[in-house]
Amino acid sequence: MTFQRFIMILFAMVFCSGCQARGQVVDAPVGAVSPHALKLHPPTGDRIYFAAFPDFGGPEDVVSSQRIRNFEIIANKKLAWACFSQNWYNGIVYPRAHVHAIYDTNTIPYVRLMPRSNDVQGVAETYFTMQNIIDGVFDVDLRNWARDAVQDNIPLMIDFAVEANGDWFGYSGIFNGAGQNDGYGDPNYPDGPERYRDAYRHIIDLFRQEGADNVTWFYHFNYSSFPDVEWNQPKYYYPGDDYIDWIGFSLYGAQTITEEWAGLEFSAQLSNYINAYREINSSKPVALLEFGVTDFHPDGDKSAWLIDAFQTILNNPYIKFSAISPWHENWQNEDGTTTAIRLDSSVAVKNTFRSLINNDRFISSVEYYPLFQTGFE
Repeated sequence: MTFQRFIMILFAMVFCSGCQARGQVVDAPVGAVSPHALKLHPPTGDRIYFAAFPDFGGPEDVVSSQRIRNFEIIANKKLAWACFSQNWYNGIVYPRAHVHAIYDTNTIPYVRLMPRSNDVQGVAETYFTMQNIIDGVFDVDLRNWARDAVQDNIPLMIDFAVEANGDWFGYSGIFNGAGQNDGYGDPNYPDGPERYRDAYRHIIDLFRQEGADNVTWFYHFNYSSFPDVEWNQPKYYYPGDDYIDWIGFSLYGAQTITEEWAGLEFSAQLSNYINAYREINSSKPVALLEFGVTDFHPDGDKSAWLIDAFQTILNNPYIKFSAISPWHENWQNEDGTTTAIRLDSSVAVKNTFRSLINNDRFISSVEYYPLFQTGFE
């Protein structure tokens, strides 16, 4: 054993005694990151991390260890990470209880920072706006959040204002200047995406200033833009490689039984919108952060959709996926119908999902460099 390797192991043992990390130390590429940082490393070879949103409720923040265990029983496989939303209408406060509920199951917490005052969709957010974030209105709370995360000393994954190139969340680009270019910043850049980009950069800068280097930062867009116009393409929202560690996106099939099925197959969408991803022009690892389809659709079969999705994830020529995170939840729609995204919506669907996810390429053990590996196979 070299002296350098001995020092790395010793440092990892000391650090992990504070954050309760389990598993073995892994080597880091020389010069890859700060020796004090914890950054999620993409899995080696053709392996893919298996994560999920394991039905943390309608507000996406009903977090419990039991819900994680229930989902792992359905999958018959351990989760690498579990994601939840931190809704700012409950306060911009480090979600310590949620983080520990996840981490206590030997799963990495993935926090979605959601700058919204309520759960109403399609209406502009007027308080947690991108401009207010840029102007520092929430700096005190964000700095305290970051300091608490540093003190807690647990590896975190964070994204901010997911799917901002959609038109459903009140913080989306369409509500923050849209394609206007004379209300903020660069006159040659669309204001909506530019404000999002700068707000996200501002948050990351604050966290860095507070020493929160136990965070892996994700950029999370919707694979198809709504509206699908030039100013609203994901490339304009991207904070840049200097800020983002991983790139991820959502890709859904039909979410209601009245939505058209044809054309929303996973493979078709991945092919049709691949340029939106390519235009980001980054070599960062890629995660499929949300995907799923409703059950009981009159024109389609959920098991067949999942089979197509997993075959495409494993074998497509467009994107090398380093992680996947299916969405596992049912909800009632305003018209009285049920959206059945859960992966146990029927016995057939559960059996299909279980057989697909238990492919050896999907793994539960997460590697951070330069310090440690955690999780179970």
